[in-house]
Amino acid sequence: MDVEREIHDLKRRVGDLEGAVNVLSGQVGKIHPELVALGETSGKRFDIIDTTMDRLVSRLDTMNTQVWSLRDDMPILLADAIALSRKKLT
Repeated sequence: MDVEREIHDLKRRVGDLEGAVNVLSGQVGKIHPELVALGETSGKRFDIIDTTMDRLVSRLDTMNTQVWSLRDDMPILLADAIALSRKKLT
C-alpha cells in the first residue's frame, strides 16, 4: 500500500471537489441578482394587480348597492308605469 500515492490521490479528489464547488458558487452568484430583480418585478406587478382588484371590488360593491336599490324601487316603478299606461288608455 503506497501511502504517498493515496495522499496524492485524495488531494486530487479534494481539488476536484473544490473546483466543482467554485463553479457552482459562481453560477449561484450570477443567478442571485437575477432572482432579486425577478422578485422586485413580481412585487411591482402584484401591486398593480392589487390596485386593479381594489377598483374592481369597489365597482362591484357600487353595482350591488344599485341593484338592491332597484329591487326596492321596482314595485313603485311598476305601479307608476301601470298607472301611466291606464291613464293613456282612457
